[in-house]
Amino acid sequence: MKNRNILTIKQVAKYLEISPRTVYKLVNEEAIPSFKIMNMWRFEQSMIDQWIRAKTESKHFTFNGIEDESRVNNR
Repeated sequence: MKNRNILTIKQVAKYLEISPRTVYKLVNEEAIPSFKIMNMWRFEQSMIDQWIRAKTESKHFTFNGIEDESRVNNR
């Protein structure tokens, strides 16, 4: 089995430089890859990295979802 780095809510918050509350919000919205182990949310770091890449490569949006107009207009 491949060595997988499993993160907690607090670790993901620190990794993404956001609050744990925001991580919970993303989990509740099913916006971030996560799973439960014994009623505790966990995250596979490689999946978080893949999620970040997908978010940054597929669209030119800021974190809060507001489109970056300068990129859209090729400035």
